[in-house]
This record gives sequence, C-alpha cells and structure tokens, in this order.
Amino acid sequence: MYKEKISGNQVFWLISTMQIGMTILLTINPSIAVAKQDAWISILLSSMFSVGLAYVLTRISIMYPNESLISYAPKIMGKFLGHVIILIYVLYWFTVLGIILRQYGDFMIGTILQLTPVIIPIIGMLIVAAYVTYAGIEVLARCSEVLGPLILLGIMVPLLLNISQIQLDNLQPIIMDNTFSVLLKGALPTASFLGDNILLMMILPFVADPRKGVRGALLGSVVAGLFTLLSAMQCIAIFGYSTASRQTYPFLNLVRFISFGFLQNLDAIVVAIWIMGIFIKVSLYLFAASYGTAQWLGVKRWRSFIFIASPIAIILSMLPRNFVDSSILFPKLVAVPFNLPVVFILLPLLLWIVAMIRKRKKKHSRKQQPEATS
Repeated sequence: MYKEKISGNQVFWLISTMQIGMTILLTINPSIAVAKQDAWISILLSSMFSVGLAYVLTRISIMYPNESLISYAPKIMGKFLGHVIILIYVLYWFTVLGIILRQYGDFMIGTILQLTPVIIPIIGMLIVAAYVTYAGIEVLARCSEVLGPLILLGIMVPLLLNISQIQLDNLQPIIMDNTFSVLLKGALPTASFLGDNILLMMILPFVADPRKGVRGALLGSVVAGLFTLLSAMQCIAIFGYSTASRQTYPFLNLVRFISFGFLQNLDAIVVAIWIMGIFIKVSLYLFAASYGTAQWLGVKRWRSFIFIASPIAIILSMLPRNFVDSSILFPKLVAVPFNLPVVFILLPLLLWIVAMIRKRKKKHSRKQQPEATS
C-alpha cells in the first residue's frame, strides 16, 4: 500500500496543468505548418487520442489497484518482458525530463532572459521542482490544486479578450484542402505532448478512491485537449494559418496582440503562468524518474534518488545545442517516431490486452475449481 494519498480532484489538476502549458506553447506551430487552417481538427484528433490513452491506463489501474507500472508490469508480462518495459519507461522519464528543462530554458532566454546562460533557468526550475518532489506526491498534488485554476485562467483570459479579433474566414475551407493523412500527420506533434498522461501509471496508485481517480484522469485529459484546441483555433482565426505557421510561439503572439483599454502587455503574466505549468510537469517527471527507479531497484528511501535524478536531468538538458535541437529535432526524431507509437500506444495496449486475458483466464479457472471438487 502507498502511504501518501491524493484525491480524484487532485488527479484532474495534476493532469490538466501538466499538459496545457507546454502543449499550447510548442505544438500549435507544427500542427498549423502541416494541416494549415485545419490544424484544429488535427488537435481534436490528438485530444481524442489523449483521452483514449487515459482510459487504457485507468483500466489497467482498476485491474491492479494500488500498484504502479513497476509492480504490475512483471505480473502481466512476466519478469523478463516486464523489466524490459520498465527500463523503457525509466529511460523515457529521464530523457523527457531533460528535454522539458531544456525547452523551458530555451523559452526563457528567448523571451525575457536574453542575456542569461540557458543553464541558469534550468537549475532554478529544477531546484524548486526537487524541493516539492522531495515533499512527496501529496504536496505536489496540493500545488497543482492551487496553481491549476491560475493556469486555466491565464489561458482563458487572452482567449476571451481576443474574441472581437476573430475572423472566421481564416478557418475556411474546412478539410477541403487536406486529406485525412495530412490531418493525422498534423496531429502527431500535439499527440506526442498530450501523451504525457502516461504518467498516470505512477500517479493512480496514490489515489484514495480509484473510481474518482479515473474520472479525474479522463476529465483532466479532456480539459487539456479542449484548451489546446481553442487556442489553436483562435491563433488561426486571428493571424491566418500562413502567419501563425511562421511564429515560434503563436499563443504568446496572441497574448501580445491584446489591446483592450488599459489591458495591454499581458505576455509577462502569461509567461509566469506558463512557468507554473512547466513546474508541475517537471516535478511530475522528476517524481516518476526518482520514485520509479527506486521502486524498480527495491530501494525504500526513494527520495535519495532525487539527488541522483537531478544531476542526470541537468546533463541531459545540456545535450541539445539550441532551440532547434530540443523543440524541433527531438520531437521529429524521437518523440513522434518512437515515444508516440511505442511508449504511448504499443506498450499500454499490450499491457491492457494481456492483463485482460490473464484476468479472464483466472475467472475461468475459478469457475472450474468448484465443478472439479463437486
């Protein structure tokens, strides 16, 4: 049993706040570049995928209550294959943690800290995340409850203030210029980010009421997808797909576009809100990497692994040379071709299907035992 417990409502805030910030920041541009004015349809497909992934993960969690990936993977797949799967996810957690930190650092030095070495904001973020992670998943969940409404409000306010600037003609024609394969290709960048709810494998065992945890996980995925969808639609409707596809951070430009009486220059506020979302995301990945590795190796004092995972994350964050490596080449060469099909689709489906087969076999054998004794 897991001593620390979180609520279904906290699961909602953890998932939604973790996904919204960086997904809106980094995936609207590549989706628009591929699907043009239909990018919102691509993001809708990505959102459906994210909810489907959350559903699969919650089904596994219900079959193996109070167990994380580390404990149920060997039970489902056998020791050898189970540990291979665990190794893949441990490597994924560490790699993505390093990339998230680098993307955050690149964003900071590209917007408000132009003369600052990239490692400074990275170390600053990691220190805060490590402090909260050391306090445990309960404290992290409470942080998400406090910061979550601010993050959603920080996305919602610019969307509302820019409604008068929307030109619906920029969203047309719908689908006429694109095939389904193009829409699917445009969905890949966003799906590779919204697939972050794979961390439910490590979060759900801590939920006090598993049924409420399921609802929180699904609703959090829906809200993250919905906000990304609305943000993309508004970027296209205001700037047009041609202009939006050339912008590194379309939503940030959307915020800078606001001119509503005394409400101007809101980009600094939105940047601060995005930092909150990235903080939750970094903390969750650091928790998964530290707790998961310790549990895998049979070490009870998992917090000691935070001091191992943090330096590794800093080293990995410095491997990309620049923004192009971290935010363009990594998604193109690693996240989309490997993380998305293998980490987010193949392995969860494999675990779910095999778990269901094992469960049915157990039920069948239990039914046969009374018949044999009679």
